[in-house]
Amino acid sequence: MGRPSLNDIALKVGVSKMTVSRALRGERHVEVGLRERIVQMAEAMGYRPDPEIAKLMTHMRRTRSVAAPLTLAFVWAERSVEEIERSSWSQQLVLGAQRQAGKLGFQLEEFHLAARGMTGRRLSDILEARGIPGFILSPLVSRSRGHVSMAWEKFSSVVIGLGYARPQLHRVHHHHYLGMMTTLRMLKKQRYKRIGFYCGSTINERMFRAWSASFLAHHPLAQPGALLALRKSLSRNDFLEWMRVAKPDVVIDAGHLVKEWLAALPPSRRPHHVTLGWRADMPEVPGIDQQADVLGAAAVDLLVTQYQQNERGIPDSPRIVMTEGRWRAARSTTVDRAHEDELGL
Repeated sequence: MGRPSLNDIALKVGVSKMTVSRALRGERHVEVGLRERIVQMAEAMGYRPDPEIAKLMTHMRRTRSVAAPLTLAFVWAERSVEEIERSSWSQQLVLGAQRQAGKLGFQLEEFHLAARGMTGRRLSDILEARGIPGFILSPLVSRSRGHVSMAWEKFSSVVIGLGYARPQLHRVHHHHYLGMMTTLRMLKKQRYKRIGFYCGSTINERMFRAWSASFLAHHPLAQPGALLALRKSLSRNDFLEWMRVAKPDVVIDAGHLVKEWLAALPPSRRPHHVTLGWRADMPEVPGIDQQADVLGAAAVDLLVTQYQQNERGIPDSPRIVMTEGRWRAARSTTVDRAHEDELGL
């Protein structure tokens, strides 16, 4: 017996072929009980979509979407509109997602859980009422060990970042371990050995200690413990005291927090500064560009795949997609060009 078709399922259930197609795509127009019967019959008959037909139907839907593209959601879990506008990383993230959504025939609309009166349940109702089948959830920081109460069963969803947030969903995140490894490799090429890392412990925990693990595994010194500073609270005084004891030649940080503190030191005592969160508006600090736009695009790819395969709710086997960063050389007249040459920047 050949592969069962949509028509075979329709005959068994006693409905039209179009109803079967809509039910298997999870469309709201099919009554819940009927949809469950159709899905159960398809599973019992061993139905599997024909990949070539699925490809053709996807193309047809994209063609139709030129006139009225289907909307997907980008949900900011915590940041306000003002905070997003001040963050070049956040703007790059959502811009990459919007561009990729457009390439795939969708449009992406932003929503804010931090808005006054907004809750996960209320936002779920809004998305469902508007026929939005899936959303991307922005990185969780303060809720990294918490729970966002969306109606997960109704949507396809992707979370950006790792952390300990519940439930466990499909995720995309920057390859932090590789970013640290690349940074150390670039510095070791220049024969630096006293490479220090000063960072908040919370962000390191949120990525399952990828930064600290990579730092300890790839550091040029056999015992770099004193050069690793993970703090619950970061301060100028603490940083300067750590510098006095550790005496690093190069300081790696997670962003640009130590930039001002280092600038206050006399040049003779000032180590080089490298960041794991390179920013285009501070190009004088070399480091890892996490390429937030690539991350956003990867989130859209994963979300659209779920939508096209009719995957909704909490997955049985969550997938994690990692994107690579890119080393960025220092580009500024405000830094010592001799230092740039030393680092090959």
